[in-house]
Amino acid sequence: MTERGVLAATAIVALGAPIGAAAWVGARTRALADHLGAAGEVPAQIGRVDADLTGTVRLSDVRLGTLFAADSIEASVALEPLLAGQIGADEIRVASPRIALAIDRGGDSDLARLVRRLAHSGAAGHGGSARVRRVVVSSGTLTARIAGIGELGAEDVQLVPDADGVRVLTGRVWLRGSAGRVAGELVLARSAAEVALPRVKFGRVLAVAGTGTVSIAGATELHLHDVAVGRLARGGSLELRASLEDGGVARAVSASLAPDDLALTLRGDHVPLAALAPLAPHGIDLSAARASGELELRRDGDALDVRIAGTTASSGCAGARSNAEHCEATIDELRLDHPTLAAEPIAIDAGLRGQLVIGSEAVQVADASLELGAGRWTISGWLRRGAPVAGQLDLTLAPAPCADLLTSLPPAIRGPLDGMNLTGTFGGRARLAIDLAAPPGDGVDLDVALANGCDVTAEPPAADVTQLAAVAEQVFPDGTRAKVGKGEPGYVELHRVPAHVYGAFTSAEDARFFDHHGFDLQQIARSLEINLRDGKLMRGGSTISQQLIKNAFLTQRRSLDRKIQEAILTWRLEARLPKRAIIERYLNVIELGPHVYG
Repeated sequence: MTERGVLAATAIVALGAPIGAAAWVGARTRALADHLGAAGEVPAQIGRVDADLTGTVRLSDVRLGTLFAADSIEASVALEPLLAGQIGADEIRVASPRIALAIDRGGDSDLARLVRRLAHSGAAGHGGSARVRRVVVSSGTLTARIAGIGELGAEDVQLVPDADGVRVLTGRVWLRGSAGRVAGELVLARSAAEVALPRVKFGRVLAVAGTGTVSIAGATELHLHDVAVGRLARGGSLELRASLEDGGVARAVSASLAPDDLALTLRGDHVPLAALAPLAPHGIDLSAARASGELELRRDGDALDVRIAGTTASSGCAGARSNAEHCEATIDELRLDHPTLAAEPIAIDAGLRGQLVIGSEAVQVADASLELGAGRWTISGWLRRGAPVAGQLDLTLAPAPCADLLTSLPPAIRGPLDGMNLTGTFGGRARLAIDLAAPPGDGVDLDVALANGCDVTAEPPAADVTQLAAVAEQVFPDGTRAKVGKGEPGYVELHRVPAHVYGAFTSAEDARFFDHHGFDLQQIARSLEINLRDGKLMRGGSTISQQLIKNAFLTQRRSLDRKIQEAILTWRLEARLPKRAIIERYLNVIELGPHVYG
């Protein structure tokens, strides 16, 4: 055949083949739609099929169930695959597609399942297909409902096929979602992603130039700038980095999500927590609080694993404690304002580290630490959920200078102890074991070991327990006042009281009064067990020494600050006064009935 003949034959094949193919497809439009519907297991519709002399086949008004709709899909037939014996599309153009899919909690979606079915159907019926070099999408939108998160959308989508699937390029991307009282929106200017087909699994992902807003209980908002989202390695975690607006200062925050491990990690340095105030329990004031460190949430079967640690950027990880696994996250200017804690708000600066596992049957605390000034506490234990109550808690205070431990207490906690001068060191440990399935009286065991090396070199007047050996004014629970002491009217010295009288008081109130040093661990454990079994706080475990301190120096409130002050003053009372002086003073101020004291 001559060269002119070859060119003519080529032109006929190049133009005639697509026209013939289009005519055949046009005649069987309904059959083609039925074939797509059967392969994808969804209702399918093709409104019309057209072809022109440029080798373009155009399908109009294409629909696949409720997942996919497009005004048109055009396929340009390339000369190169045509001459190789393949009628394949070099470029596919999709006009105004509307994709609406639902993504489940496992990351799969109804669209991904449709693509897999279509790919499987195509592979079963053909020995292969020509490679599509480019897919152009114009004026289209993609929306996805993501289980447990919200809705995602993308505009100006372009698909570029590659060896493993397609590369997806988009314009504006947005994500809106809510969980409980938290709602948010994230908008990014552009994105790119690798998608493996037919599994529809995302590989590397990058979205940049974003802004975001998080609303808490409809009252407060967090504003994010310079948002970037990416996964730079296939199979790696999805990372988010942003700047949080903080009164004109940008605070760096980041998060990572490992879908395969169901793990979410949040990181930040001096991040303001004021926006979270509506979510805080009653009595916790976050208006001035800031946090630094790392919080990891991981789902392990039916258990939630929560880990708190510092990061190399946080102040709690300076110097030798630069390893994030061995340093504390920090929280500053946290305020506690609750009557069970103190009469006035307490400002807390603390370091936190540890692991909490919340399961369906038990809650476990492992390798947890709390740092409050000089006090470094470590906590571990478990608590069985449900009845009967059972658990074990181990608490340790690392030895530290006594003076530093006292000054580490907030002023609202120190109260009358403020100004007490101490030397020496103090530390200790405690173990509390609970098993209410045991017989009454054996359900709680408390073991305490203290290393008390504290000495007092000066006591403030408000904490001078030696006043109880002299004449001093007593404020009684009903508000009345009177001087109490030897020589005052109505005061009875112990030698004038029959032994069986004060023996009856000690037997009823504090049976081991003459044997302990101010605290009765057995009585505390017994009272705790009774309260746990009854489900309410009805019984205390205070000794006669503790009751005397409460009545002489402190208020009648049941609060943490009073109990701390009471413990230290009871220690001082037992160190400064003999037992007979303590019981004598107690018998002269004890309330025996309405407005009857001593």
